[in-house]
Amino acid sequence: RVYNQKVKQVLEKGFQCLILVPEIILTTQWVDDIKEDFDIEPIIYHSSIRKKAREQIWRQVNLNEVKLIIGTRSALFLPFTKLGLIVIDEEHDSSYKQEEQLIINARDFSIVRAKNSNCMVILSSATPSLESSYNVNQNKFAHLKLSKRINNVDLPNIRIIDMKNQNEIISKDLRKSIEDNINQNYQTLIFINKRGYSPFIICKNCGFSKICKNCNTSLVLHDYLNKKSFLLCHHCNYKEIFKNICPSCKKENSFTFPGFGIEKISELITKLFPKATSCILSSDTIKNTIKFKSIISDIISNKVNIIIGTQLISKGHNFPSLKTVGIINIDNVMNDFDFRSFEKTFQQIIQVSGRAGRKNLKGEVFIQTLQPNHPVIKLSTTQNNQRFTEWELKSRKESKQPPFVNYISIIFSSKNENSVVRYSLAISKKIKKTFNKLQIFGPAPGVLNKKNSYFRYKTLIKLEKDLNYQKEVKKFLVKIKNPKNIKLYIDVDPINFI
Repeated sequence: RVYNQKVKQVLEKGFQCLILVPEIILTTQWVDDIKEDFDIEPIIYHSSIRKKAREQIWRQVNLNEVKLIIGTRSALFLPFTKLGLIVIDEEHDSSYKQEEQLIINARDFSIVRAKNSNCMVILSSATPSLESSYNVNQNKFAHLKLSKRINNVDLPNIRIIDMKNQNEIISKDLRKSIEDNINQNYQTLIFINKRGYSPFIICKNCGFSKICKNCNTSLVLHDYLNKKSFLLCHHCNYKEIFKNICPSCKKENSFTFPGFGIEKISELITKLFPKATSCILSSDTIKNTIKFKSIISDIISNKVNIIIGTQLISKGHNFPSLKTVGIINIDNVMNDFDFRSFEKTFQQIIQVSGRAGRKNLKGEVFIQTLQPNHPVIKLSTTQNNQRFTEWELKSRKESKQPPFVNYISIIFSSKNENSVVRYSLAISKKIKKTFNKLQIFGPAPGVLNKKNSYFRYKTLIKLEKDLNYQKEVKKFLVKIKNPKNIKLYIDVDPINFI
């Protein structure tokens, strides 16, 4: 609402505005609000729009006939002629980083585009990225805070549930809260950031596990509830029908499904609360805007008792009857190998907690964890961004991690593993010889060593914040010429280390 007011002021002066969003499907609810409250008719733009419609929008933007665009990162390249404001909504979201083909961070590029257009840029988030908070500390960004929730509604009460003493996936406390909400006609949101039914399948007779034929990663079991089961690779989208016959030992019905994804949680909820109405909200189940709008409408109308959602549901929505949020499996995110894992954990908890008690309700949040005394979990209960930011920035500074240094990831990939090993070694040796002040790690196989039939090796460069030295490194890297059978990607400030 704050930045929409600014958008209106800029539009009234005859300038164009761009609002970037991480997921276009998340905008359906508040695009209608913009029309109703501000009498502004936005144009939606993203890469899935048909070519003819995209061409028309390009022409209208170029002629200054379109004033307000709401779009995903591709909208940043529209030919604005009179740009007056760029807004990056949920600026912390990793979806703004494109990691295939053209590697670019749309949030950072937005700042460059705003500078070149001599216009304001607003980075909007309830949980700002550490990079943005660091820039505030360096007086590069101005910081505007909302000290209270809309209508002075209290923040939800966050409780930590120690799962070491629990034998069930859904804790006793959370189950009791769900029962109370059903009786009082309130809603509950169960948050688990894991798609599918089971993250992998394994034969309990011989130990065989299904691996993607294109990537060295497990296939995820999907749609097991509807008995139309299939196995899916979440990296290359390879798909095959699931048959419960082990191809190794030929035994039938021998596969077991360890771990749990959103579909298994949905199955459990149906067993625990057979009379309740529930729905799943994830990128797998919401394939089109019409279906998504229908489910969101049912939730807002309080026709659904229990919502089970992935990250798709953690932001951008206002559900007036939602009282309780249950966060499960957060330990997976917190114990990831990525140096940003603590930041991502804190952001997820705060974002999804913000769905509870938004309208005349005292919300409650249950964090189920095996590490109840972990500093990130403890800091999350305070819901204080500044305290977490200070704590995490101190840790990053001591360990010399971004934003105090820069990382450059060089990714070598080829269908011939021997070729990519030799070439990555040769280039890495050359870098080490040329720049003795750099910390260079690798080359080493990527965590996902084989992706989409390509073998991947990585070299990671740790670079001090020295502008002249950075220019020298850049000059060297852009001159690297790779053989035809090897693809070379240079990712500055990588988000994903897989």
